[in-house]
Amino acid sequence: MTSPAHRSIRIPRLLRIVQGVPSAVGSLADLMRQPTRYLVVHSGAASVTGYGARFMGEGRRIGLDVEEFVAAGNSDASVQAVTQAIDAVRPGVVVGVGGGRLVDVAKMAAAEKTADFVSVPTQASSDGICSPVAVIHSADGRPRSLGARIPIGIVVDMDELRSAPLETWRSGLGDLVSNLSAVRDWRMAHAVHGEPIDDFACLTAEAAAGSVIQNDADLTERGFQERLIRGLILSGIAMEMSGSSRPASGSEHLISHALDSILDRPRHHGLQVALATIAAYVLRDEPCDDIVRFFRVTGLPVLPRDLGISTDEFMSAVREGRSTRPDRWTVLDIVGETEFRRLRNLYDGGGRGLWT
Repeated sequence: MTSPAHRSIRIPRLLRIVQGVPSAVGSLADLMRQPTRYLVVHSGAASVTGYGARFMGEGRRIGLDVEEFVAAGNSDASVQAVTQAIDAVRPGVVVGVGGGRLVDVAKMAAAEKTADFVSVPTQASSDGICSPVAVIHSADGRPRSLGARIPIGIVVDMDELRSAPLETWRSGLGDLVSNLSAVRDWRMAHAVHGEPIDDFACLTAEAAAGSVIQNDADLTERGFQERLIRGLILSGIAMEMSGSSRPASGSEHLISHALDSILDRPRHHGLQVALATIAAYVLRDEPCDDIVRFFRVTGLPVLPRDLGISTDEFMSAVREGRSTRPDRWTVLDIVGETEFRRLRNLYDGGGRGLWT
């Protein structure tokens, strides 16, 4: 009898949800069994709160071997600069301290140098805090999702995250809940085209999203915020399981990528994918009343106007979404004018006929 196939995946070995810089920095000692050198990558004076500098100062105060590098923005050039710093410092661990764009730069550079990476997010705006994917902007300003490596540890300072604008929490929530749409697209691709599917990655991604969907959700409540953070981390692990972003990125992400090109001022990634999640449900002709009610409770967008986007702009993104990643089969590959008109009519009617 043949033994069933098993696999090995990388899983972070540290998760600390703490309060205050001393506890956050002290968590690094729980990660390493012996003293090591840390390269702390942060945004310096560009940070509104100066958290990276305070993190560095605390590391020096308690005697850690810490070097720092201040990254300038999110770009290929920034990634290259961090890789050069890694070569110069030769750290045991690269620590990315900052928002999603900064963390992705440090994560990508660490991956290119095969260095261990610790994520210290200052916002909970996406599942990038614990994913094997980094979004890096090209020279023309367009975001690209690149393969990286999952962090070996995540340290979350709730004092810092709770000082971030509520919109960043809402963005993280939208990014997490969009897993429900992504998994549906993946299952359709499996059924229609025989695309290989990872059942446990699907299970993990859906469970992560489902963990935050509740009728009395309150984004300002600490317990709900911690549940959201854990959900975003599980979403990243689902991607590691599958070896791709498939369990967390479907038609809703392709529409968001198109919006990034169409809009003069793209909105938060998580808000765009939330809006596109509702559109994807409509295009798949699936009921979404429960999700719409949850979006209304938490302030997530349901209609393009909720984000100050015109219906024309959004429908253009729906039509162009497929072209942003032709290799990823989603519902956008099979819809036509009938489905586009149904979606357009719902928006023109303020959503009447599908939700109240």
